[in-house]
Amino acid sequence: MHIPDAYIPLGQAAVYWVIAAIFIARSIKWARSDMDENMIPLFGVIAAGMFVLQTINIPIPMSPVSWHMVGAALTAIIFASPWAAVLLMTLVLAVQSLYGDGGMTVMGANIINMGIIGGFSGYYSYIALSKLSVKRPHAMFAGAWISMILPAIALSFELWFAGTFPLKQGVFLMGMFQGAAGIGEGVITVIVFGAISKVRPDIIAEDAHMKVSTAKVAGFSIIAIAGLAMAAPFIASSNPDGLQHTASTVITNELNSVVSPITPLLPGYEIPGMGTSGKMAAIVIGFAAILIAWLGVAKLLKRG
Repeated sequence: MHIPDAYIPLGQAAVYWVIAAIFIARSIKWARSDMDENMIPLFGVIAAGMFVLQTINIPIPMSPVSWHMVGAALTAIIFASPWAAVLLMTLVLAVQSLYGDGGMTVMGANIINMGIIGGFSGYYSYIALSKLSVKRPHAMFAGAWISMILPAIALSFELWFAGTFPLKQGVFLMGMFQGAAGIGEGVITVIVFGAISKVRPDIIAEDAHMKVSTAKVAGFSIIAIAGLAMAAPFIASSNPDGLQHTASTVITNELNSVVSPITPLLPGYEIPGMGTSGKMAAIVIGFAAILIAWLGVAKLLKRG
C-alpha cells in the first residue's frame, strides 16, 4: 500500500507532507513527554520488526494479489497511543524510501494513510469496542482490520484527486484487497499482543505503569527478527500487492513524470548481482538501519 512518486502531483504531495509534518511533530512531543524511557528499546525493535514484516508479501488465497503486515494498530495498542503508530511508521517509511518502496515526494501521503489514519482508527476502534465489553482479542482484531480498510479507502480518494484512479473502481478494488489483508493483520495483531502479554504482561502499557526495562525482551526479539530478515527472501510471495494490482487494472493514462529527490540505494530490497544473498543482506541492512536510526532519535528525545 506504498504509493510511488509518480502517482500524485507534486503540489498535492506537498499538502500531504504539511499535514503529515504536523502529526509527526506531535508524535515527537508524545515520545518526549509520555513514552517511558524503559519502553524505548521495545519501540526500536518493533519498528525494525515492522520493516522486516513489510518485506514479506503473503499471498491472499484465491486471488492474484498479496499483502504484508503494517502494524499501526498493534503499535498503538502496545504503547496505548496512536501517536506511537505515527512515529513508528514515519521511521519505517523513511528507511523504506532508500529501497524505493514508496516515494519520497509522496511519503507524507503514505504516513497519513498507514500511520495516522491506520493508527488512530485502529486504536480508537479497539478502545471503543473494549468499552462496549467486547472481548479484548475480538476488539483488537476489529481495530486491526479497520486500520487496513480505512487507509485503503483514503488512498483511493487521494489517487482519484490526483487523477490517477477512477474513484469507484479504486475504492472497490482497494477495499476488497485490503479488507482481505485486514483479516491477516487482525490475526497477527492478536497473536503478537497475546504473546507479549503472556511472556511479559508487565510491559504492556495498558496493564502497567511501564516501570520495568524492556531491554531483555528487545534483545531476544532482535535475534528472532534478524533470523526472519534472512528468511524473508525465501518466504515472500512474488504476487503484487493490492495497490500494484489495482494500478495495473485501472490506470490507462501515462502518469506524470515525478522523480524522487532520493535515488534508491538498494532498489527492490536487493544488492544487484548477488542473487538471494543480496536480498538477504539488503533486508538485514534495513533492519539494522532502523535500530541505528532509532538510537539516534532516542538520544535526541532524551535531550529534549
